[in-house]
Order: sequence, then C-alpha cells, then structure tokens
Amino acid sequence: MSIDQLARDFTKAVAEDNAEVYQSYWADDIVSLEPMPDSPMARVEGREALLQKHAWWNENAEVHDTTTEGPFVFGDQFAVNYSMDVTMDGERSQMSEVGLYTVKDGKIAEERFFYGQAGS
Repeated sequence: MSIDQLARDFTKAVAEDNAEVYQSYWADDIVSLEPMPDSPMARVEGREALLQKHAWWNENAEVHDTTTEGPFVFGDQFAVNYSMDVTMDGERSQMSEVGLYTVKDGKIAEERFFYGQAGS
C-alpha cells in the first residue's frame, strides 16, 4: 500500500473514531511524542503503551466535536490538522494540533504532535 493510501485510510478512520482500523496502522514499536516535557505522556513507546495513552484520554476528556483536515503527504511522512472542542478537568476549550506521522515498512512508526489554539 502506498503512503498516500495509508495516510488517507488512517485519517478517515481517525475522523470516524474507528479505533480498530486506525490502530491497525501502528507499528508494534510505535513512538508517540507530545510537547509536554514534564508528563509521562511526553514519550510513549510501543503499541500497549499507546493503547494505555488512548484509554487515559478517553477517560479524562469529553470530546464535544472534532474535525480533521488532510492528510498532507511528503515522502515517508504525512500530517493531519486536528481541531477539537474538549472539556478536561471541568474546563471547556477549543484546541488545535498537527499530527506528524512517519511511516516505515508500511506502518506508522512515529507520531509527533504540535499544539496551537483553534483559530490562531
């Protein structure tokens, strides 16, 4: 499968919140990076750890709405823009982030997130 097709299929599955499909694109040794240096979520390694990270998100975030834009493919990487309306710790906010995904051997080997504020 081409990276273009993988990126389209992955992004569609994320937009539809189809975890079974989007998780099938993860490499077993996937690395997930977040710009939170003092958090245990800053660097998560391996499929099981990433599943735990997703479980934490689902338990702690009430997602009211989310949109995706992309994917934008270049070489062995693709990016997706995410906008979210989320309540965490009782505080509702508009969030935006870019996910940058690196593909190796037909699987997503790394995901790296960059944060911003929606509308900025």
